[in-house]
Amino acid sequence: MLRAIVEDVWAYEKDFRMPVVGHLPSRTTVVRRADGGLVIHAPLAFDDESAAAVDALGEVRALVAPNCFHHLFLKAASERWPRASVLGAPGLEKKLSGLRFTPLPRSGVAPEIGDDLGVRLVEGVPYITEHVFLHARSRTLVVTDLLFNVHEVRNFAMKAFLWIGGAWRKTAQDHLWRVLMRDRAAAARSVADILAWDFDRVVMAHGDVVEGDAKEQLRRALAWIGAS
Repeated sequence: MLRAIVEDVWAYEKDFRMPVVGHLPSRTTVVRRADGGLVIHAPLAFDDESAAAVDALGEVRALVAPNCFHHLFLKAASERWPRASVLGAPGLEKKLSGLRFTPLPRSGVAPEIGDDLGVRLVEGVPYITEHVFLHARSRTLVVTDLLFNVHEVRNFAMKAFLWIGGAWRKTAQDHLWRVLMRDRAAAARSVADILAWDFDRVVMAHGDVVEGDAKEQLRRALAWIGAS
């Protein structure tokens, strides 16, 4: 049900079926705060069994939709854990109806999440509005679509989709970011701030967790943006 990544950080992994191209390996990240409460990042669809596995770790205090793409299962998660705070990327109010949420901050910490997770918006890409998180205690960077590291998929169409996007079998950023970029200088400042954080692991929503030289791999993947 849940796979331990490092102390107080778990992965809930399953394929997400995309139209036409098929199954994309996907991950929800569950972080346990210092006070024992849980933060669920980029929730996927939970059944009763997987939800029970989460509940066994602690009380779910916050649900996070970290960008404008990863929101499809947020409402169902909020109904399953109604006492949890709901946070989302600004702009999601245009896509979500009947669900109120607190906008994620540009940087710093969100009180609803707690000071266990630092937040930084990747600016300059308003159609994605991705927020990146640092779990300082485990030196873990949690991203959503900022970085892919997919090496195995079920079908050829998904393999071709990732290859065309430049994100097949390597630690890379999908070319969609280049298409949607509106302010490269702002994005570069955001990436520089993220690279200044102390981390040696990157957990992304799609692909294998990057360990050890994670900061250097992130730096190389985002070098085109021009962060220094």
